[in-house]
Amino acid sequence: MIFLYVGVIMLVIGFCFFLFPAKKPNPIYGYPSILAKKNVGNWRYAQKINGLFLLGIGLFCTLIGYLLKETGNTNYFIAEMLLIPLPIIGVFAGTEELLQRFDRRHTAKEKER
Repeated sequence: MIFLYVGVIMLVIGFCFFLFPAKKPNPIYGYPSILAKKNVGNWRYAQKINGLFLLGIGLFCTLIGYLLKETGNTNYFIAEMLLIPLPIIGVFAGTEELLQRFDRRHTAKEKER
């Protein structure tokens, strides 16, 4: 059931981030990594990418949770607790990886000018 609940929460947050991205860096709403706060371009890209990652991985976790619930395999609380950090870490790792690539491309373009 943990995958189901965490997946739904990630879907809701992903929809909010994707539909209503934070316009400027702030500590309350948005994806506030150091690289995202570097400039406005990075900030906007990070919000969009993080929203997409949350939607995708949230949908994946929701489907896993739903399948576990429908098949009656709800006795795996400890296993779910041990596995749930993996997709959450995946959201942050994926966002940072794409943000680093974005930053390198745009930094190189600025140096060419």
